[in-house]
Amino acid sequence: MPKTSNTAILPLLKDLRTHLEKHVEEKVRPAMTGGQGRNAVRVLGIPADRVAAVADAFSSRHRSALDYPTAVDLVDAAVARRVREEILAAIEVLETFRDGFDAGLLLRIDKWSSAADDFEVAEALGARLAACVLAIDPSKVATVRKWARLKSPGRRRLALLAASGLVSGGRRDAATALDLCEILLNEEHPVLVAEVASLLRTTTRIDAKAVQDFLFRRSVDGNPEILRAGSENLDAARRAALIAKLEAQAMSAAAAFVAASR
Repeated sequence: MPKTSNTAILPLLKDLRTHLEKHVEEKVRPAMTGGQGRNAVRVLGIPADRVAAVADAFSSRHRSALDYPTAVDLVDAAVARRVREEILAAIEVLETFRDGFDAGLLLRIDKWSSAADDFEVAEALGARLAACVLAIDPSKVATVRKWARLKSPGRRRLALLAASGLVSGGRRDAATALDLCEILLNEEHPVLVAEVASLLRTTTRIDAKAVQDFLFRRSVDGNPEILRAGSENLDAARRAALIAKLEAQAMSAAAAFVAASR
């Protein structure tokens, strides 16, 4: 069991694991663990809806023992054990204390990002926790930029999902969101291609002119798939002009390739 100074955590984590194990389904278990090497997490094989239900029942069962600091320590301990479903359930529990989130939580998320090589863990950390914290204090974006520049696709996913907090829930920080998109505009991983495009579409609702200028400026060197999908919320005329530019560039590049091959 992981070491912790909070003596309440170990029995809580043991109870959580006991109830999770009742829902293991071998057919759900993937062939490989999430991530590689020392950052790999083990997978029990439990459907996502069952994990959420176990976490909800756990929160009700231990209502008197749980508070925000204890929930943070629970995620700490779950990450140390490197079991996907334990981590996801612990994040669900912590999310119930969202009203208590503060900017300091991002330092803990940075520590937990060691488990984000697993895409499901990355999604939960990014969408459920980091996005909320970044919305509270956008000045913490340096940590998110660091994740965006890492080799791990999972940690880059964590960065993208965290950045959604800059342009949702009343936040209108389009410039910082576009800065994150800039870092990842040549992304090739299919999941991340879709998520960069999604962040661009969301940002368009906040500042369409900024996104339009960004897309036209980067049309010469960005991933065309991201540019096309990310432009879907532009007005029809501007989007048509961008796509025409991308197609002309593709034809020019193809012609240059043929000429060089002769």
